[in-house]
Amino acid sequence: MRRITLPGAAALLALALALPAAAAEVKVTVGHSRIDPARVKIAVGDTVVFHNVDEMPGGHTVAARDGSFSSPPLAKGEAWSHTFDKAGTYPIGIEQHPDAVGEIVVE
Repeated sequence: MRRITLPGAAALLALALALPAAAAEVKVTVGHSRIDPARVKIAVGDTVVFHNVDEMPGGHTVAARDGSFSSPPLAKGEAWSHTFDKAGTYPIGIEQHPDAVGEIVVE
């Protein structure tokens, strides 16, 4: 039995493993007094895009409960994104609907 090796295959594999994974973009829908999905798990460097699907005068504002980020008021069909550069759990809510809560878990 002959063993066949490709020149540089080990080096290519090592390089591929050393490259950082591409950042992901996750969609979260807000409106109708809810956040969907209510719990999102992402990696450091990923972006969450909040899409408002509810018609409400003045729009909806998505914010971290700890004050670390807040969107501007979003009218129906508008979106706003936030990139998470630090690990942690971020409880979020819709300012106009205090009962609409969720959390972003950044690992």
